Amino acid sequence: MPLNILRDMIHGTLPWDRLCALPEASDADRRSADQAVAALQEILDEHVDPRAVDAGRPLDDALVRALADAGFLAMLLPREDGGLGLSEHGAFRVYETAAAHSPAVSMMLAGHNSLGPSTYLPTLPEGPLRDLLARHLAEGSLSAIASTEPEGAANTGRTAVARRSADGTGHLLSGDKVFITNGSRARLLAVTATIEESGQVGLFFVEASAPGFEVVAEHEFMGLHGAPTAHIRMTDVFVPDGHMVSAHEQWRTASPFAELHTLARVYLISAPSMALARRSLAWARDWVATRRVDGKELGSYEAVQCMIAASAADVYAMDSAVRWALARQGAEAPLWERDALKNITSMGAWRVTDRTVSLLGAQGYESARGKAARGVPDLPAEQAQRDVRGLRIGGGVDFNLDRVLAARLLATYYRGEQPGATGPVTPRATALSAANQGHLAQVERDVRRLADACRALTATLPPAELLARQETLITVNRIVTELFSQAVVLARTAHTASADAASPLAQDLADVHCDASQGRLAGLWDRLARDVPAAYPRLAQAWMDGESAGLLHI
Repeated sequence: MPLNILRDMIHGTLPWDRLCALPEASDADRRSADQAVAALQEILDEHVDPRAVDAGRPLDDALVRALADAGFLAMLLPREDGGLGLSEHGAFRVYETAAAHSPAVSMMLAGHNSLGPSTYLPTLPEGPLRDLLARHLAEGSLSAIASTEPEGAANTGRTAVARRSADGTGHLLSGDKVFITNGSRARLLAVTATIEESGQVGLFFVEASAPGFEVVAEHEFMGLHGAPTAHIRMTDVFVPDGHMVSAHEQWRTASPFAELHTLARVYLISAPSMALARRSLAWARDWVATRRVDGKELGSYEAVQCMIAASAADVYAMDSAVRWALARQGAEAPLWERDALKNITSMGAWRVTDRTVSLLGAQGYESARGKAARGVPDLPAEQAQRDVRGLRIGGGVDFNLDRVLAARLLATYYRGEQPGATGPVTPRATALSAANQGHLAQVERDVRRLADACRALTATLPPAELLARQETLITVNRIVTELFSQAVVLARTAHTASADAASPLAQDLADVHCDASQGRLAGLWDRLARDVPAAYPRLAQAWMDGESAGLLHI
C-alpha cells in the first residue's frame, strides 16, 4: 500500500518512523542517473544557447534528434526497450539538469516523457494503440497531452467533443486546446474530449498530420521562453476506435487522469523550480561575496545573512520533499505527497528568486542581455523570477490546487477514514539538535491542532457548504504543506545526523526552515480561525457590477 502521510497528519498523527524509513537508491540507479546527466549536458552545450532561447529563438530539430538518439525521449523505459532505464528520481535529476541550462528544454522533455508513448506502453495490450505508440517512439516523435481548453483548466468536463463517425469505426474530434506543452512540435497528441454518446471523458491519440488538425499559434509568455507551447484546433479529426482509451476501471493504472498527471506535474513544475532555486541561491552567494557597502562585506550585514540563510533553507526543504516523495515508485508511490510538491517547490522557488533579485538590486532587475552589453556579470536573475512565476501557474494555479487538494483531504473525514498510523505521539529524535527537537514537538502539536480544526469543520458543515468555503480550503492545505515540509526536513536531518555526527549545517538548515515555516503558519492559523468578512464578497460583487468604480476613479 502507498504511504499517505498527509492523511495521517490531517487526522492528528505524525508517523515519524515512516517519515524516516526511506529506501536508499541503489548504486546502479545512481550510476545510470549520473551517466544520463553527463550525456545530457553534452547535448545541451552543443545545441542550446540559453540566452538565445530566452530572447525568442525556438529549440531546433537537431536538438530533438540528439535527445531521441541518446534515449532521452524514453527515460523511464528499460534499456532493452530503447530507454535509459532511470528511476523516477533519476529522471527528475535529468529534468533539473535541463532546466538549469534552459527551462524550455526541461519542459519539452517532461511534457513528452511523463505523458507520451513511453508512459502508456508498459501497460498496453497488443493492438492498434500499442502499435501506434511504439512506432512514434521508434521514430523519435515528440508528443504532448492536450487537455486544457479556452474555458479554463479547472473545469471537470471537456467542451471538445468526440462524436461517432458515420461508418461507426471511430470518432470525429472537434474543439480547441490551449497552453499545450509541445503543442506546436508534437507529432502525436493525447487529447481529452467528451464522448458524445456516453458523456464520459475519453483519451484519444491524434497524429498531427491528420486532416482537420491545426496549430493556431504558439503562446508567448512573460517567462519560460522557447518552450513550444501552443493553441491547437481540431475540426472533425478522425480517430479510429483502436486509438482511444475510455475511463473504464480496466485502465486504472494507465489512466490519463490521476497517477500520470501527478508525476507529470512533478517533472514539469518541481524540477525546473528546483533548478532555478538552486541557481538563484548560487548567484546570491557569488554576488554577496564580491560586494562591499561602506567598506564592509555585504555578507556581514544581518539582513543579508538572514536572506541568504532563508534561501538556503528553502532549497534544502524543497530538495527534502522531492527526495521523500520520489523515493518509492509504482504501487508504493505516495501520490498525495507528490501532488503537494507542486506548491512546495514553486512557492519555495518564488521566495528564493525574489530574494535574489532584491539582493542584486538594480542588477537583479536588469536583464542578462543588458548586463552583458555593458560588461558586468550577466546573471539572469530576472529571467529566473519570470520563469518561476509561470511555474506557479502551470500544472494548476497555486491557490486553486490548494483548494482541490484540501477538498480531497477533508473528504476523508466525511468517509470516516482513520489515519494509517495510530498510537502514541512521535518519540523524541535524539539525533536532532535541541532547537530541532523543539521544532519537532511543535509540529506534533500543530498536527493535533489541525486535526481538531478539521473535525470541527466537517462535524458542523455538510460537504457542499465546506466546499463553498474556498478560502478555508486553501488555508487548510497551506497549513498541511507547511507541516509536511517541516516533517520531511526534520526526518532527513535526523537521518543525516545519525549517519554523520559532523552535520551541524543540516541542523542549521532545518532550524532556519522550521522557524520560517512556523512564522508563515502563525498567519494561516489566524486565517483559519475566522470567517471571510462579509465585505469581501460584497465589494467584489459591487465592483463587478460597476457600482464602486466612482470611488476608485482618479
